[in-house]
Parts: sequence; C-alpha cells; structure tokens
Amino acid sequence: MTYQVREPRVVDIEAIAAINVRAWQHAYAGLMPADFLASQESAPRAAALRERFRTGTCAPGFVAVDDTGTVAGYCWFGDYRPDDDAPCPPGEGWGEIYAIYVDPSAIGTGAGGALMTATLEALAPRPVALWVLEGNAPARGFYEHAGFRPDGTAADFRAGGLLIPELRYTLRRA
Repeated sequence: MTYQVREPRVVDIEAIAAINVRAWQHAYAGLMPADFLASQESAPRAAALRERFRTGTCAPGFVAVDDTGTVAGYCWFGDYRPDDDAPCPPGEGWGEIYAIYVDPSAIGTGAGGALMTATLEALAPRPVALWVLEGNAPARGFYEHAGFRPDGTAADFRAGGLLIPELRYTLRRA
C-alpha cells in the first residue's frame, strides 16, 4: 500500500484519537492492566487534541493517509523534552519522537515506515531520542530497524496504577 504523509488537520482529530486507543489496546496488551486498557476512550483524547489545535499548542506531527483517504497512523515530534522524573537529556540540540502509532489493521503495510522516514527528515540533521516500553518487543524491533539503539537510560511510565519500565532509544547522526 502507498501512503501520503502530511501534516495533521482538524478533520483528522477523531481518526487520530481512535487510532491512539486501538494502538494502545493492541500494543500494550499484557504490558498494562487489561482493565486500564479497556477503559481507554477516544472522546477525551479528541477533545484534548482539538484544544491543542485551537490554541496552537499542538506539537509538530504527521499523519499517514492511505489511497482511500483513511488515516492509518500518526506521529508527534519536536525538541527533546526533559522531564523532572526522567533521567537527564541525552545532550543539547536533540529532537524527540513523542509518539508514533499505527492502527493495528495497518501494521506491516508501510504506514509506520512512512511516518518514521518523514519524521526523521523533519528532525534532520539532529540526533533523535524516543521512549519505548521495555516489554514492547515489536516496537523496539521497529525502532531498531530504523537505526535507533537503547542508550542504557531507563525510567518508569505510570499506567493503570503500575510503574512500567521504559527505555530510551537514540539515533545519533553525523
């Protein structure tokens, strides 16, 4: 399948929110509590995203749209975001992929690869970091295929009352 990658639009908000919920429920099954994943709803995510679009506080991003015009995935990225609870930043001038999700029905179709390529081009020539749940082997494989490697930095992600280990992956560019 061929994907067009473009900036997200207000008309994409509902699709992005729905993909976020389905992707979480698929990717994090067995990593996060089942009741927590089952309780996820797209409406609050859509409302929050709509507000970020309205106020102009939405991070840069892309959507992958298939030949029928259906949004198959999305990503958000920008400057590396240091966090009071997370380990130190990897260095000055880094970019970060905040989120990259593909609808479970589009996994393996090239949507994720198209988003990754566009995102890395948008962040070039800076080095890039991202965070991934330690137990999410498919995502880790996807990132490693794109050239990312764990840098030895770990933190905990809080979800459903649990602390879930996550790893920082980095892509250093010359």
